[in-house]
Amino acid sequence: MAQLIGNISEFDYKTQEWQIFYKKLENFLKLNKVLAEDWCSVLIAHLSDDSYRLVRNLVHPKEVEIVQWTELVRVLNGHFQPKRSTFADRAKFYGAIRMDGEKVENWAARLRGLAVHCNFGTELDTLLRDRFILGLKVGPERDRLFEQDSNSLTLSRAIEIAQETACARAARADVDGSEQLIKQEMVYRVSERRARGASAQAESSWASAAAARCAVCGLKGHSVEKCRFKDYKCMICGKKGHLKKVCSVKKVGKLSLNNMDDNESDGHECKKCDLYNLRISK
Repeated sequence: MAQLIGNISEFDYKTQEWQIFYKKLENFLKLNKVLAEDWCSVLIAHLSDDSYRLVRNLVHPKEVEIVQWTELVRVLNGHFQPKRSTFADRAKFYGAIRMDGEKVENWAARLRGLAVHCNFGTELDTLLRDRFILGLKVGPERDRLFEQDSNSLTLSRAIEIAQETACARAARADVDGSEQLIKQEMVYRVSERRARGASAQAESSWASAAAARCAVCGLKGHSVEKCRFKDYKCMICGKKGHLKKVCSVKKVGKLSLNNMDDNESDGHECKKCDLYNLRISK
């Protein structure tokens, strides 16, 4: 047996449309040059069980196998072809609008499908063009098409303009999104650097403050304003505001900042001074 070109699926009237199946079957038979007397057999062989029962009931009291092709197709067309209202089909056509996210070319194809049973005749292309434009929602595509001359604008050209505008809008959206992302990234990095700089500055200030010695008592860890000895008088120079161990006026020798004789007293009892001061050897 010669290799067949193409294939035909099983027809189930509950889920498939008869007219589509019939046209596919007709082309399959012609393409593979099947003998006309075998056409009915090929059709019956591609019916589901429920579809076969339906065909058998439709041709009763005749047997399905002896019915001629033309009669069988006439019976099936009469059963599956619904009674149509031209005005109802036109109402669907005139009321159609482009759905959100629907591509321009898909919108045009859907309109053609809605116009199949409208019997527009020679006005088909004009009505398709008008519905294609008017069915677009407010946006760049519709604005651009509204600027065109209706006397020279064709449906194919309207589709091209709408596609070009849609592509340009998508490209602008990508560019704007990239620029916004870059700006956000730059702001984030600048903020991050500022935060790190502020943190480092605070740590540096804290370290400097911690390392600095009080000009009143010579100890670390506090400022002059908070020193408990800021109102004491120096036993060397007699001035108020510092202790003798930090006094710049020295009567005997040169003392270091932390050197202080244990026998010397500033007239106060300071346990911290006793812990931090060291006795120098003479």
